Amino acid sequence: MKYRVETATKKNTKEFYKPNEDYFLVDRNNGIFIILDGVTRDKIDGIYPDPSPACEVSKIFIDKAYNYIMNVSSKESDYLKIIKNAFVEGNKEIEKFNHSYLGSFLPGTVGIIAIIKDNKLFYGYIGDCIGILLNKQMKKEFTMCQTKLIHEHIKEFTAYEIRHNICNNIRHPYSYGVLDGREGAIDFIVTGEIKLDKYKELILLTDGLEQIIKEMSIKELFFSNATELLNSKFCDTSTDDKTVITVRMNLDENNIKNC
Repeated sequence: MKYRVETATKKNTKEFYKPNEDYFLVDRNNGIFIILDGVTRDKIDGIYPDPSPACEVSKIFIDKAYNYIMNVSSKESDYLKIIKNAFVEGNKEIEKFNHSYLGSFLPGTVGIIAIIKDNKLFYGYIGDCIGILLNKQMKKEFTMCQTKLIHEHIKEFTAYEIRHNICNNIRHPYSYGVLDGREGAIDFIVTGEIKLDKYKELILLTDGLEQIIKEMSIKELFFSNATELLNSKFCDTSTDDKTVITVRMNLDENNIKNC
């Protein structure tokens, strides 16, 4: 399968001192696409950490997860198992980094791993990044925001309670997952597969871009490139970092050359 892949990322403009904590990887030759959103940190003595440990663990995760996929996929054909184990191995690598971390709020990240193989999309996700498939007439969102309930009830808890008692605690009714090295994160990894016969494009987005999915028409989404999506009037880039990966699929050689 041939692809046209476009990426775009923007650092938030509200908090100028805060580095871009989104991270992504594109391997079009092997149909592997990973997008991550590092969890925002607290300031320390009034200063935001730079380099950000959230960005560091995102890089650590991608390196480990991608290398695991590449090493195992030549011997294993169960891509859902591969993706699940890639999350597990990446989370273990984050645990090594966090083992020596002195603070109580562990650095973490959330995101999506997508693999296109044999005219199917295999995916896994944790957290609140967004994944959709579409063509000119229809779209399918295959991720669900895991932080929806805690956002609705956020005023009922302290930051400490949310981070330590709710995050990665599958037994809590408002729980959600973060890859921060804790084993509980694994309970929140969702995997699945979708046949691609009906779809022409895959879009992966970090959180904060859900308004684009709600407000833009299917045709607008389909005919917009990654930069246009990021610059959409429905996208508020001030409040958080934003990243988009668009993957146009089933292109013939002429389409590839003309892109």
